[in-house]
Amino acid sequence: MTDDPGVRIDIAHAKLLEGLVCAHKPTSVLELGFGRGRSAEAILRGLDFNQQSFTYTLVDNWGDWGGNWPDEASAFRLQHPEVDIIVCDEGDFLGAPPVGTSLAYDFIMSDADHFHAHEWHDRVYDDLLNPGGVLIYHDVTQFPGLIGIVEKCVEQGLRHVVFEKNSRSDERCQRGLLVIFKPLEMSG
Repeated sequence: MTDDPGVRIDIAHAKLLEGLVCAHKPTSVLELGFGRGRSAEAILRGLDFNQQSFTYTLVDNWGDWGGNWPDEASAFRLQHPEVDIIVCDEGDFLGAPPVGTSLAYDFIMSDADHFHAHEWHDRVYDDLLNPGGVLIYHDVTQFPGLIGIVEKCVEQGLRHVVFEKNSRSDERCQRGLLVIFKPLEMSG
C-alpha cells in the first residue's frame, strides 16, 4: 500500500496535536476521520503521556477506501482496543450518536467530511465541545466550507489559530490546521 499524503496529516501538525493533548489533559476525545492514522497515533501518544484515564472515540466511514477498512485502521484497532472505533458517516454520527457514546468532549479533532463539516460546526462547538475544550479542523485552507469556519471564528471573536506555514520543502502545513479554544465560561 502506498503512503498517500492526501489522507495523512503532515508531521508538524501531528506533533502539534500531540503537544496540545499533552498540555490540555483531555479525558474525553472525539476524532472524526482516521486517514492513515497519523493524527490518531499522535493523540494517543499525548494521552499516554498524561497517564490519566480517558475515553477516545474515533469515527470514520472509510469512504476514502470504498467503505473498506484500510490496513492501517485494522492494525490500529488491534494495537489500541481502548479506542472506541465507530464505523459511521460523520454527519450521521453527529446527528444521532450511538447509544452509550459520550455526548461531550474535551478535545475534538475533525478531519473527515471536508465538504460538509461546516454544516454541523455550530453543533460540534456549542453542544459537543465542553467548556475549556479544544476543537481542531484539518485542511481549512483547502475547502470553502472549512474556510468559512475560520471566517466564523473571526466574526464571533472565538479564540483560534490557523497553523499554515511551511519552513521545509517536505511539509504540507499550507493545508491549514485550525485550533479553536472554547472558553471555560461563555460570556453572554
